[in-house]
Amino acid sequence: MRRILAAGLLLTAGCDHLVTRDRVPVYASWEAGQTLVYARPGAEASQRLQVRVKSSTLGPDGRTVVRTYASFTSVTEATFRLQDGLEALKLDGSKELVVLPAGFPDRVSRWEDRGIVNFVVGRARVDIPGVKLPDPDATGIWVESAPVSARGVRRRTLLVPDLGEVETLNLIDGKWVAVSRLVSQGYTDPPPEGAK
Repeated sequence: MRRILAAGLLLTAGCDHLVTRDRVPVYASWEAGQTLVYARPGAEASQRLQVRVKSSTLGPDGRTVVRTYASFTSVTEATFRLQDGLEALKLDGSKELVVLPAGFPDRVSRWEDRGIVNFVVGRARVDIPGVKLPDPDATGIWVESAPVSARGVRRRTLLVPDLGEVETLNLIDGKWVAVSRLVSQGYTDPPPEGAK
């Protein structure tokens, strides 16, 4: 009887380990209602961009997220698929544009897509004035993107779990210049059913 009880305890401990295993971080905004506001440092408030997760649905092929992008001059909507580190923009039909590859950032740290080479530069502590991070101890990942042809803009983007992009820098005249920074993060209630 003691052997059976001991074996049961070992199995339970093993199952508990499997159940409480840490989830894979998602380096993108995915929670319904999450709203992010971006600004270019020094720019007027009218140049801000608001990104809101309109819906988030978990399915067999990963999580489908619909985001609304709004500025003072336009509103657009885009659908993304998130799975195992992958963030892919859904295009017409079955085509997708890979934003982040599956396995990012630990199993895949370099990838090429549509003439752009992307690679992980390193990890960084995240401190954004006025923005409360979902996880205050979260570590950000800097990703650099550069055209394969070496002609065009070199860009560095800081990505944070459960938020995605929080800061973007462009290489201008040999210096990294901030062109977009998260200035506000929170949640807005989705509109009531049937509302326009």
